[in-house]
Amino acid sequence: MGTVQRREGVRAIPLLAPALIGLAVFAIGPTLLSVLWGGTDKSLTGSSWHWIGLANFREAIADPAVQRSVVNTLAYCALTIVPAVALGLGLALLVDRVRRGRGLVRLLLFLPVTANLVAMSVVFQYIFSSDSGGLANALLSIAGLRPLDWLGSSPTSLFVVAVVGLWRLTSFVFVIYLAGLTAVPRVVFEAADIDGLRGWARFRWVTWPLLAPTSVFVLVLTTLLTLQTFETVAVLTQGGPQGTSETLVYRIWSVGFTPSFRIGYASLLSFLLLIVVVGIGALGALAGRRLRQRVGQEAT
Repeated sequence: MGTVQRREGVRAIPLLAPALIGLAVFAIGPTLLSVLWGGTDKSLTGSSWHWIGLANFREAIADPAVQRSVVNTLAYCALTIVPAVALGLGLALLVDRVRRGRGLVRLLLFLPVTANLVAMSVVFQYIFSSDSGGLANALLSIAGLRPLDWLGSSPTSLFVVAVVGLWRLTSFVFVIYLAGLTAVPRVVFEAADIDGLRGWARFRWVTWPLLAPTSVFVLVLTTLLTLQTFETVAVLTQGGPQGTSETLVYRIWSVGFTPSFRIGYASLLSFLLLIVVVGIGALGALAGRRLRQRVGQEAT
């Protein structure tokens, strides 16, 4: 049996080679380069660079712009993740009860996930335009309120970016929760009905515990997605005004690919973000595994 398995493994190498090469070139290679360049003063405009050790790390810790972008990123996460999870779960529970036209409803709610984020950001840019032609300001005018400079004002610029993220993220959460509800055996809900559990009681004692592993997956995945927000900021505000809507990924891009072209410093920031993302993913995987084991033990 061991010999057969070894032969099958050897035969599988040519089939896996394209994927392995792609992984090495586009994932492992850039990661190793970011680690290497993160300890240098490398710039895209210079032909030479020098090893500077932890200087970039010390600068990142004390950099006010980086600190501001981290705060903005955390605020963006708070404005999008919790509402998206609540709305996505609510929509999934409602659609799960729909019998007529269920496929059409699911398709309409799934469309934001498939939409091109850059193109939709342009649409939202027109909606929140500062002039009277913008839909948001037109509604304010109808209500007798003065127009707002949605994208050029500090109190509202990050809010508008979060609205776009919430619109897309809610659709994504809806799809995952609907799949989780579909995987729950109908007999469980029928037994709950026989026991007299309906409405909130049924959700609290039956539906929510069974969706706990799905909820962990949703929270981890939405956190990872929001931490890497870039397109909406680049299209809507370019990090302005005065960096009030600049997220960490946009800050990394502006450091590495604007006139300073400090690719070494940007690589260090990218590597720090990678550590955070991997840590969150590992904790989420561990929590999800324990929840699935608990649910399985309770089911038996």
